[in-house]
Amino acid sequence: MVVLIAEPDEVDARRMIEGLALEGFLCEWARTGHEALARASACEALVTEIALPGLSGMDLVGRLREAAITTPLIFVTALCTPEHRVRGLEAGADDYLCKPFTLPELAARLRALIRRSRMPSRLRRVGVADLLWEPDLRRVHRGDHRLDLTPKEYTLLTLLLERPGQVVSRDEMALALWGGEKHRPDLRSPNALDAQIRRLRAKVDDPFDRPLLHTQRGRGLVIEAR
Repeated sequence: MVVLIAEPDEVDARRMIEGLALEGFLCEWARTGHEALARASACEALVTEIALPGLSGMDLVGRLREAAITTPLIFVTALCTPEHRVRGLEAGADDYLCKPFTLPELAARLRALIRRSRMPSRLRRVGVADLLWEPDLRRVHRGDHRLDLTPKEYTLLTLLLERPGQVVSRDEMALALWGGEKHRPDLRSPNALDAQIRRLRAKVDDPFDRPLLHTQRGRGLVIEAR
């Protein structure tokens, strides 16, 4: 699996390249946004800082998506305000990870992105009952209604939709939503994950007759038609 690391800081870049090599990835390095733009279509995934010289990460992902280059892209950055996250995901990034982070988490997120990108196009519509997920378009419908999801709600729902009928543990959900950001205020409350699940249910289940999100007490959450 060839991954392009777009990172201006050599120390950070070397750390990712060496750490991901231990996880089975072959990494290449781009120092600038323009260099990453020229090489992005030749790799299976792109890890990029937002603060790149020449062409910012935000502009980079915008140029790629405008050119119909669908290489999976994850921002790994110190710019971690909610506004940056929303802007990055809406610009076309597939995931967003804040510095500092652990290399096993970055590797896990990369594997998930690459796995999705390898799905045959005929499978790029995932359905559970009347719920339809279109990963390439980052779009979810239930029946005739498009669901307006926040980035965290979308992350949580897609984690479940990648494994329909299988229980996703609370630890897995928390890792997908917050990673190693234990310093963030929303992780100080033990009810932070429950609050996210409630918000997702309010959009996915509450307006409809048939619930699809089911809690498995002591285990986690599953999406399935019953």
